[in-house]
Amino acid sequence: MAPITRRDLTLAALGAAGLATFVLFYRDASPHAAVDLTVTREEAAQRARGFVEALGADLSEHRRAVRFGGDTEPLVFLQRTLGLDEASRWAREEVPVWTWDVRWFEPGQKEEWGVGVGVDGRIVRFAHLVEEAAPGATLDPAAARPIAETFLREHGWRLDDLEAVEHSSEQLDNRTDHRFVWERRGTTVVWHADDPAAGTGAVRLSVSVQGDRVGSYRHYLRVPEQFSRDLSATLSVGSVLAIGSLGLTFIIVLIALGVAFVRHRRDDVRWREAITLGGAVAGLAVIAGAASWPVAKYQYPTEIPWSVFVLGLVVGLLFIAIIYAVWVMFTAGSGESLGRETFPESLRGWRETARGHVLSSTFARASLRGYALGFVILGYLTAFYVLAQRYFGAWLPAEGPSAEIFNTYLPFLAPLTVSLVAALTEELTYRLFGISFLKRYLRSTTLALLVPAAIWAFAHSNYPVFPVYVRGIELTIAGVLFGIGFLSLGLVACVVAHFVIDAILIGLPLLSSGNPAYVVSGIVVMGIAVVPVVVVLFGRVLGRRRGPPAAIT
Repeated sequence: MAPITRRDLTLAALGAAGLATFVLFYRDASPHAAVDLTVTREEAAQRARGFVEALGADLSEHRRAVRFGGDTEPLVFLQRTLGLDEASRWAREEVPVWTWDVRWFEPGQKEEWGVGVGVDGRIVRFAHLVEEAAPGATLDPAAARPIAETFLREHGWRLDDLEAVEHSSEQLDNRTDHRFVWERRGTTVVWHADDPAAGTGAVRLSVSVQGDRVGSYRHYLRVPEQFSRDLSATLSVGSVLAIGSLGLTFIIVLIALGVAFVRHRRDDVRWREAITLGGAVAGLAVIAGAASWPVAKYQYPTEIPWSVFVLGLVVGLLFIAIIYAVWVMFTAGSGESLGRETFPESLRGWRETARGHVLSSTFARASLRGYALGFVILGYLTAFYVLAQRYFGAWLPAEGPSAEIFNTYLPFLAPLTVSLVAALTEELTYRLFGISFLKRYLRSTTLALLVPAAIWAFAHSNYPVFPVYVRGIELTIAGVLFGIGFLSLGLVACVVAHFVIDAILIGLPLLSSGNPAYVVSGIVVMGIAVVPVVVVLFGRVLGRRRGPPAAIT
């Protein structure tokens, strides 16, 4: 390892300050609902199966699919009206927000069973989907209502606590179906106290009776229609900003493709490294897709043959992998070619790293610098949202259990694959190619730093942060910080920093899940995030065996 420089010490001090800021104020910057996930995927599936079989279902010939998800709109409504602490209490005690969704189905058959199991193990939803022509009794509402009321009592509800608010009937060819809705007394939440027309929310229970049997049940929070419209309108603005930025990103990739062909004719593109990186990212995308099989299986439409469905998924996954490979190959190839002309010092160690030579003192130094840069940016992100919420009226919906993580076979795979893919594709596109291209043809370092940062930032505007432009401002500044890191520390350090940030932020829900199995997975994720430090130790050992390397400044 080369001697530690004053710049390294300054960066390490800033990184330590950033990490301290993140640890001390992250919960203030990013509110989290205090809801523990106390049941695992398999425990939830077993409880759901017992419930369905108690209703007389035979599941022996059915396929099973399980996913974790949440209806976050009710939580946003509660957070905005009651505050985070009370919203968390409601999510734990009053109304389910996150559930394990278990489904039993047969390909080619419409009949299926679906059950929602709350984070505490309670059955909060179920539906028995049957053919409209399936036979059943023809009851009037007065005869069907006691069937629904008996179901509620058997599942712990006191009818004295409920008020009937809706009823509908549907006459089918061979039976009559009824739907009854109750509202739990004392759970009314006003959207705007000074505007009665804005509506109210409340805890509701819905039970349907198919003929003379209970066909569905749902425990939920009804939110005011006005709130739903306002939220959808706000999020749609963010979606437009994100789509616009992604369109600009597509143009960047097309430009990179053109630059790569022009420079290839001059024999100025190092394709070996570009192809290696493209293949690596494509492989990571395939792993991520394969690990998310539970979600894909849950979404299977039974009218499609099973083999056709699976084949379609495989073809789609391979197509996405190819897109990633082409994207990375051309941005890496053309970006590296431009970078050698504009910022050659920023590419130190990049060629060896792209070839997989990570046990070197050069990569070790870049890894430590990347780790420090990552901590600096984590600290900045934390401070930004603390100040934005306290003084500028910004707010973030409370986070809960992360569906993306819990819907993979091995929970640590999501932070690993997502972080690596994001770090490589985004740093190659917006930093290596974007900054080098604009510097080469506009001759302005300021524009070269700002323009790619803004495009990258506003591509994230579909995240639920309000006002919607706040996310773009936050990440534009972060993108400039990444750009400065690219110029002063190098591309390898930026990739490491991006990976560290994403791995930590994506993996945190595992540590806070309250479930021992997931906590262990979270520790694994944090261990993956410190891989650069381990590499440094290997690099130091190898450096001693091979003799002192050239100093890195």
